[in-house]
Amino acid sequence: MKQIPILIICLLCLTTASVFAQKGDGAVSMKEEYVPGATYEIRYWTNMARMGDDQVYIDTMMFFGDRAVFEYSNANCVSYHCRSSDSLVYVLLPKFSTSEREWMMGGNFVKKQHKVLTKFRGLSRMIYKTYVSDMANKDNGLGDYVLASRDFGIIFRWNSDGEIFMLNRIDVVRDGKVRDEVDLLPLQSHLMTTDIFTGFE
Repeated sequence: MKQIPILIICLLCLTTASVFAQKGDGAVSMKEEYVPGATYEIRYWTNMARMGDDQVYIDTMMFFGDRAVFEYSNANCVSYHCRSSDSLVYVLLPKFSTSEREWMMGGNFVKKQHKVLTKFRGLSRMIYKTYVSDMANKDNGLGDYVLASRDFGIIFRWNSDGEIFMLNRIDVVRDGKVRDEVDLLPLQSHLMTTDIFTGFE
């Protein structure tokens, strides 16, 4: 895992210019009907594990108020196969600010490994590194790793299968109108200067 920060810095430079050039199948069209009162987050990801891959991978989350109860728009979303571990992270995210570090939920294990405080958009944001696995693998490191914040949800993910995805941007849509556009690249660049990937509490 120590190679990740070096790989990220190299790929961040390569992907910044073309990161918004393409779209995948996980997006919700602006012509589609929106559920009143629901928040839609159209999330744009870069595959950091493939050198030269300038495609943007998209998923769309829908939720009411809290991401803890969310749905992905369809099975083509890049994060769809991660929905179980994502759900665990979003359910536990409010507890990450407590002194608790480990949770067992059904047959799953979740561990808060590290955190860093960083400035972004004029506010201090706590970013948490979290490990998710099944109980059989809880001690061997085989599972999913994510960086997450209360404000922006999961912003980076990697796993023992070699997948590495970085979130570049979020478009927040309610009632068919874009309410916010969050460029996360400045935050991602700053995180590379911290020990969030290598540090442990």
